[in-house]
Amino acid sequence: MTAPSRMPASTRKTKTGRVVSDKMDKTVVVSVERLARHPLYKRVIRLTTKFKAHDEANDAHVGDTVLIEESRPLSATKRWRLVRIVARAGDHGTTADLVGEEEAVSEAIHGSAHPGRKSAEAAAAAPATEAADGADAAAGGDETAADATPDAGPEASA
Repeated sequence: MTAPSRMPASTRKTKTGRVVSDKMDKTVVVSVERLARHPLYKRVIRLTTKFKAHDEANDAHVGDTVLIEESRPLSATKRWRLVRIVARAGDHGTTADLVGEEEAVSEAIHGSAHPGRKSAEAAAAAPATEAADGADAAAGGDETAADATPDAGPEASA
């Protein structure tokens, strides 16, 4: 006979997002962001979707990063349940860390939207090297000046 086929451990969808509201009892609202290309303008845009998730122990608070998993309908609008808290709001560190994260995300967005362009740091470094090359050429003196002016020959100097 054939052996019974096993189902995968979990075929349910999971999403990671930030808690934006925990005011309801045993329910949190989780905001999940994704990047998508605009169909007409081809720009990369950030789309946000809010999901209501069941939080049995009321553990999650605003600002926490959480993992949610789809489940059977628990209410009229609640179809997800909280699996675990990935990071607490206090564990994120200072606001400077978030600003650095924003710059990295912004750089990734611009890199995908403009594949031929260099990053802002590379573009800022390029004029500095060109200026240094110009200073080296000016320090050389005679070779640069002789190359820049047309040579008329020995008749012109006499």
